[in-house]
Formats: sequence, structure tokens, C-alpha cells
Amino acid sequence: MTAIVMSAMQGQSAFVLDATNRHPTEQSVRSNQIQPHDEQINRGQSEPEDRSGGPCFMYARILSRFWYVICLLVFLASAAFAVVVFTLYDLPDFTDPSKGYQPRGTDIASRVFSFQNLLHDSEDLLVDHPSRVVNSQSSNMTQTPVGWCWLTKETEEDKKNLEPAPGIQFCNSIWDWDDTVATLVLESVDGNILTPEALKSSCKAEERYVTSHPAYQDHCLCRGNHTDSDCPSVWSIGNYIALLSNKSSCADIEEEDISRTVDLCKLCAPFLYNVSGADLLKSNISDDFPCECAEHNFAIHTVLYYLLPTEFSLNIIRNTNPLISPFTLVFFPISGRSERVALDTIYVENIENKPDSDGVTKLKAVEFFIKFEVFPRLLYSDSLYLGIAGAAIFLLIWVYCGSILVTSAAVVNAVLSLVLAYFLYTSIFQRPFFPFGNVVTAVLIIGIGADDTFVFMDLWKKFKSELGDQDLPRLLHKTLRHTAATMSVTSLTTASALYTTAVSDIPFVKCFAVFAGTAIVMNLVLTMTLLPAVIVMQHKLTIWCCSSLTCKPKRDIKEMIFERLNVFHQNLVPFLVLKLRWIWIILFLSLMAGSVVVVFLYPTLRLPATPIFQIFASSHPFEQFDFIYRDQMSYLKSKFPDHVGSIVWGVQAADNGDTWNPDDLGTLSLDESFQLSDPEDQTWLLDFCRDLQSQPFYRAGQATGCFIEDFISFMKSPDCANPLIGFNLSPCCNQSGFPYEPALFTSCVAKYTNAGFLPTVFLRNKDSEIAVLTVPFQTTYPSSFNYDTSNEFWTTVDAWVREKVDSAPVSLQRGWFVSDSIAIRFYDLQESLRKGVPVAMLLTLATASLILFLTTRNILLTLWAMLTITSTVFVVVAILVLLGWELNVVEATIITLAVGLSIDFTIHYGVAYKLSPLKTRRQRARYSLTTMTPPISMAALSSFLAGALVLPARVLAYYQIGLFLMLVMVVSWVYGTFFFQSLCTVAGPQNFCGDVPYPEVSQKFPQSDQDLGKDVEAGCGLQTSNNTLPPTKGIFTITPVE
Repeated sequence: MTAIVMSAMQGQSAFVLDATNRHPTEQSVRSNQIQPHDEQINRGQSEPEDRSGGPCFMYARILSRFWYVICLLVFLASAAFAVVVFTLYDLPDFTDPSKGYQPRGTDIASRVFSFQNLLHDSEDLLVDHPSRVVNSQSSNMTQTPVGWCWLTKETEEDKKNLEPAPGIQFCNSIWDWDDTVATLVLESVDGNILTPEALKSSCKAEERYVTSHPAYQDHCLCRGNHTDSDCPSVWSIGNYIALLSNKSSCADIEEEDISRTVDLCKLCAPFLYNVSGADLLKSNISDDFPCECAEHNFAIHTVLYYLLPTEFSLNIIRNTNPLISPFTLVFFPISGRSERVALDTIYVENIENKPDSDGVTKLKAVEFFIKFEVFPRLLYSDSLYLGIAGAAIFLLIWVYCGSILVTSAAVVNAVLSLVLAYFLYTSIFQRPFFPFGNVVTAVLIIGIGADDTFVFMDLWKKFKSELGDQDLPRLLHKTLRHTAATMSVTSLTTASALYTTAVSDIPFVKCFAVFAGTAIVMNLVLTMTLLPAVIVMQHKLTIWCCSSLTCKPKRDIKEMIFERLNVFHQNLVPFLVLKLRWIWIILFLSLMAGSVVVVFLYPTLRLPATPIFQIFASSHPFEQFDFIYRDQMSYLKSKFPDHVGSIVWGVQAADNGDTWNPDDLGTLSLDESFQLSDPEDQTWLLDFCRDLQSQPFYRAGQATGCFIEDFISFMKSPDCANPLIGFNLSPCCNQSGFPYEPALFTSCVAKYTNAGFLPTVFLRNKDSEIAVLTVPFQTTYPSSFNYDTSNEFWTTVDAWVREKVDSAPVSLQRGWFVSDSIAIRFYDLQESLRKGVPVAMLLTLATASLILFLTTRNILLTLWAMLTITSTVFVVVAILVLLGWELNVVEATIITLAVGLSIDFTIHYGVAYKLSPLKTRRQRARYSLTTMTPPISMAALSSFLAGALVLPARVLAYYQIGLFLMLVMVVSWVYGTFFFQSLCTVAGPQNFCGDVPYPEVSQKFPQSDQDLGKDVEAGCGLQTSNNTLPPTKGIFTITPVE
């Protein structure tokens, strides 16, 4: 995450290393400096003079003289780009936060979208909509009375039972509205809602939260119809108890009324448990059904099925005492589908910021069907926490750097990074979709920007103390050449890890990868342009002020605040690492092994089990309803129908839309090679349909929708003058010979299709020939969101269809199977997450390995660093698994960041180890620790703080990225400091051990191959008499930019 190569803080031994000379130049050392534990670091040769040429030096001269031009150019360019992108392009729309979750380009997505285009984008076809197989499970409903006491019995007593009590007047039965009306969940503080106090409190809550609002009065259902008042009564447990007790209001309820209703529930629960309103109309209810249970339009059924949890009915059946219910649902007669604006107003004004309890009952959950409508507002309002995080980081930078001007520049860097990234993303890359996940990039940029500022300022002060401030170009040159390469390595590593995840099939993940990666690159560019220009301005202002005033040296505020921490970094940490190295290695390897078990064996990183996507924190009332109370209510328990599948010929299964744009589903692409007129094709299709009906996944007794069977029946019909279509069907009748001649087949199919008798056949407009054929059928597999169930269904049926189609005549070999259902689309998402996340993480690990190798040019360091990074990733993911995370879209996006954010600390430690002028592993490890631990700790602290301060956010993505940042910072710091350094102490490279030869080495330091081989052997642990270490040249960090 960080981009830090900083010197040791004041009061420590610090060194400046040149790429062409690996000997240290000792900084001014205080009298209380901390010497290395094993051996004091001797003064080396002075660093050679900087060359006065090269692009880096030229850039330093320009910055030192024309710093104001650089600032002006940056601000003007940023302003121009901002004007372009914010005026010529629409602002992002976050009203549907789940947009972009559907995978694109997958086999299933290609089939589903092609099938949808066939149904809705078939202008070239005569028949627009093929028939669907009707679910027999839902088509056998009969209006059979329940027992002998159904309400059709016209007696005066029955009519009396049907008449509502005065004041209690419902808008028909809740059956008629089911789960389409606004709902609240009220819970008793004492644990039992079935008490007079709790019920009266809930009645007051109904009015306080909803019914008193003018928007409810204006938009309620049945307003003025079937009731004496403007709006009907609320469907609540209090009103139903009052109704069953002939009370006019729930405010009049007494203890005996509740007891009588509970007794009635005990009588009816065995008959009504888990029985829907539609089931009551069927004939499978017992003849012993008590008439009392049918009073007031099955009021007790409403109580048990809609208002009280399923557990209440189960407790009755189990004879559990005492019989209580902790909560109840309240249904309001206002549509959640068509009155969302009114419900949004009610929620904002009466619920969102109002007390949720009166001391007796508490509002626990809300279902107003406005979760997506509320999301943009909360996304923007929760940006306040980003501001708080930014302010805290601002203060931290100010304290550490001691300059308000530089601190302001760091904040401006972060803001402009996002603006420039948005411009490139929208205007240059032309990405049409901007998901809400891109907004959380701000959290990353806040932390990264702070880290880069720590780097630059620390090195600037370090070199200024060595060189003085008279030669500004040289001072700036040395700072730039030692920061540019390392910052580039760390920033580009994180950006590359993000760009790599763009291979995902999920548009949400792809778009986030591109935007976040671009923002990090822009932050690097601004850090190397605007930040040094502002530092030069600060330098010149300081000189100008001190020229007219007496400037007394003062103790650095950074040193005063962090002096005690320096003792920890310089003494305790190296001591613990070097003395307990074997313990750390065994401990952290064991921790990694345990994490592997957690991630892959138990409890494992689970795939999502519901298509309801969580977008707010778990405590939010919308999410409470979806993920806590939904599964406890009988009326909301999923009752999945069986899967309906279709085999399609004549359409190419291709997702030819823009895979970056969730709204672009492509266009219908016909398969020109498809034809069905040959007798061989007709015979094969008939055999295929018969074979399909014999398969175990086919639901017996259901028609396949296979047109060839119906077509043969039509052709055999002796009546050629069909009165239904009004014209003579000859010669398409009285035909007993099958298969038919191509000309006869084509003309007769056109006649029957035009007449509407073959709805699964599509004809071309231009020639009335068969263009598309579908064979719909119903399966025995239930439609389920469970991955294993859906996977078994898809793989079984698809494998059988593929096998049959492969053996078909050539013109029929491009058919394919599809099931256009929510369950299959969700299965496609699950499969993309299951396959895509490991692939993305492996690619990011490979990219990180390459950059590490190019940075250190040492095989051993690369090996130990990758072991450290892999361990860090496993531990972080294991912790998330134990915290209950599922591998959903946002979670997958965040988890793929683990590699990019875990690598930076290890890179810095590895580079410092490589640059060490000392020879033994122990000395090099100590040098790396004493040099790098303080700045790395500050970087980790800043990112940790940025994550911690967004945890209170109500938007789940903010919370998750904050928690993830905190975990990654802690785990990567601990693993990098203790595990990686322990590995280097035990088995790190010495001298040339593990180095990859570089051509320039032999040119600059001519020696025989034999001598070089001796040095390499000595570096790997053998004795050597050489005291002078020949230099090695790296590509990024080891070779500063000239």
C-alpha cells in the first residue's frame, strides 16, 4: 500500500545509497544514536557528485526555478478536465446498486441474453413470443371449500361472523396483497409481544411511524372504499385481536382477549401451519377443520401465517409453554410497488432519524421496497466519513511533516487523483458504466496519498540536512531520484494488481479495477509533479521569511511526538526479530496453514446463498428485514417451482453487447446454417423429443412443447377446411407419410405457424421459412439459489443436450440448452465468483512476483517475499471468513485487492535488505529493520486510520473496505516485519547469492568468470576473503532515476 523508502528518523543512524556505489554515507548522528547490536556500521566513502545531466536532473532544475508554472499547469489541466467530464457527461446514477452484478461473456450469460433477445428483439421474425410451459404445480388450483364451514354457507350466524367490529375495517384480506404492501417489524423489549402493554405500544407505533403521515392518507389502498374512514385498518396483531374480541380498537385490548386469541391459535395451528391463502382454497384441508378458524375471513390464518413468526405455530404443535412471540409484523394498506415516492417520504420524515423505541416495543425492520431509492442518498451522506478520515490523515501528515502547505498539497493530490481518474475513465477509456463501488476508491487514495507524502518529506529533510539548502536543484534531484523509482514500483504494483482483475466476467469488478488502478497511477503522477513543486514553494517561503526575521532552530515536532516510538522501532523490534526468528517462522507458517484450512476446508469462503444483495450495514432496518426476519415468516419462505428449460436452434448463443455496460444486452444474431426441411432433420427431431421425455430430469406427464409432434397431428387431420382459421389447409392435411418432402414441410409449417398453431416456431419475414425453433420442457429440478442444486441441474441437462446435439445432422448441431430464470442467472454469478476470484488472485500474485524480481533481481528475496505475501493474503481472507463474509460481488472486488495492498511493505523491506552495505544476513536484516520499520509503521498507521474512520458508515461497501484496510495493514505489517525478516535472517541472500547476472556488472567491474564464481559462492554462505562488495544494479529501486 505504501510507497516508502525513508531514512531512519533523526536520532538514528541513517544511510544514503547510490545505485553505482553500495557504500553508505553516514548522516549526522546525535550523541544518543543507537548502534547496531552486532556490529557498528562504519563510515563509508562519500557518495559521488550527482551528474548535471539526465532527465531527472533537468526536471529538478525546472521544478526549482519554475515551480509556480508546474503548479499552475497542474491546476489548469485538472480544472479543464473536470469541466469537460462534469459538463459533457452525465453524473453517475446509483439508483440500482446491483447493476453490473450479472456476469457477461460467460456461456450461460450468452445463452440467456440470446434467448431474451429472441423473445423481445425479434423484428425479423413473424412470431414474436414462443409459448412457455405452464407450471403444473400452480395450475391445478381449484376453488374447493375448506371443510363444511366455508363462508359460502349463507346463515345469519356466518354473516355475523363476517361483519367486522366497529372501527376495524380492512382492505379485503392480506391474501390479496401478500408481500406487496409496506411492512414494519415491531419487537417487544421484554421478549413477548403478546401482552396488553406491548400490543397497545405497537398500535401507537403504527400511527407514529406511518398512518399519521399525510402521504399515507393520500395514497393508501381502498381509500374511501369498503370502509367508513379514508384509509382502512392496518393488518396488525392488535387489530385482529380486537376484531376477534369484538373490540373497536386495539387500544381496548385486555389480557383475556389475548388469551382467547392464543387459545384459538392453538386450536387452528395444526390445520393452518405453513398453509398459504391459496392452499386454503384447495381440497387437501382436513374435513375436521374447525369453523372457528374460518371466522372473519380466516383471521386466525392471517395471524399465524402473516403476523407472527413460523416458530410460534411450531411451538403450538410442540406443546411448548409458555407460548410467546418476541415480535410481530404490521402490514399497511399502501402499495410498495407503485407508491415508493410516498413511502420514501414517510421513511425519511417519520422513521429514519426518529427514535426507534418507546421503552415497550422497538422498531426492528422495515420493508418499504425503497432500498435502492434510499441507497444514493446514503452513499453521498456517508461520504462524510471519508471527509473525517481525510481530516484525520491531514492532521497526521501535518504533525509528521510540520508544514500546513505540504499537508494541503497532499489533500489536493488525493482529490485531483480522483478527478483525473474519472476524466480518463469516462472520456478517454469511454467506460459507459460507473458502479457505486468506484466511490470507495477514495478510501484507498486517502491512505496511499498520505504514505507518498511521508516518503517525499522525510527524504527531503534527510538530504537537506546533508547537503544544505543552497543548491536547490541538487537537493531536489537527490530527493526525486531516490523516491521516483520506489514510489513507481509500489504504486504500479497496486495498480497492476487492480488492472489484472479486469479479466473478471462481472462488469462491477471490471469497472472498479480500471477506475481504482487509474486513480492510483494519477496519484503517483501528482506526487511527482505537484507535491515537489509545493515543497519548493515551502522552501522558498521559509528562506524569505527567515531573511527578514531571526529564525531560531527548534526541535522537530515529529521528533518530539515519535521519539518514544523510535526506541521501539530501533531497539525492540530488531531484538525480537533476530532473537526469536525461528519462533516467528514456525508461528507464522502455522498460522498460514490454519488459514488455508479455514479458507478451503472449514468453514470455507462460501458463495452467496441468496440473490438479495446486502448494500447497507447489517444493523440497517432494510437489511434486518431481508436477512433476519424474512426467513422467520411463513408467507416469505421461498417456494420454488421446478426449472423450465428450452432447447434452441437457429440463434447464435453470443453475448454481442458491450460487456462493460450492463444495459447493453446485444442484439439477436441468427444462425444461418439452421434448417429443418430435410426428412433426415425431421426424423432426428422427432426421435430427440421422444428421447427427451424418457430422461429422468424430464417431468413426466408434461407436454414438451416439441412442435414436430403437434405438426404431425395437424398433418394427419382429415379435415382440410379448418373453421378456426377460415381457409382450406390442403395439402397440409390427410398426410400420413412422415417425414415430409422439403417443399411440403416448409409450406405447411408456414400455414400452421401463421395460424398460431405452432408457437415455438419462428419464421423469417422475408421468405416465411423456419428461422428459429425452441423446445421448452419442464424438469424435475426445483428452482433453487443453492449452488450445488443449480450446478447439478445445469451440468446434467446441458451435458445431455450437448451429447444429443453433437450426434444430430449438421444443420441441427448448433442447438443449445438454456433456462431463463433468476436461479440460473444467480448460479452464473456464483460460478463466475467461484472461478474468477482465484484466477484474478493468481494473476496478481504472478504480477507481484515479476515486479519483485525486477526490483530486487534476486531469486531468494523474491521467493521469501512471495511466501510472505501469500501468507498475508491467506490470513486476511481467513479472518474475513471467520467474520462471516461471503464471496459476493463487492466482497470479491475487495478481496482481490489483498495482493496489491500486501506487497508494498515487503518490497520496502526487501529493497532495504538488498541495498544494505553489510555482508552477513543478520547485519542486513538489522539494517533493513532499523531503516524501514519507522516509515512503514507510519504508513500502516495512516491506512489503518483511514479504514477505521469509515467503519460507522451505513453503506456496507464503505464499512467493508474500511475493515479490509485495517486487516491488511495489521497483517501485512506483522508478516513483513517479523516473518519476512526472520526468513531473511535465517536464509536470506549474502553478497551475490541468488542474484541474476546483469551485463553491466561485468563491464563496470571486469573480472574473470572464475573470480565472479568465487564471489557468488561466498555470497551463498562459503568463506570469502573479499571485503569489497561489487555492486549490483536493479531495474527500479536499486538504480535511482538520473
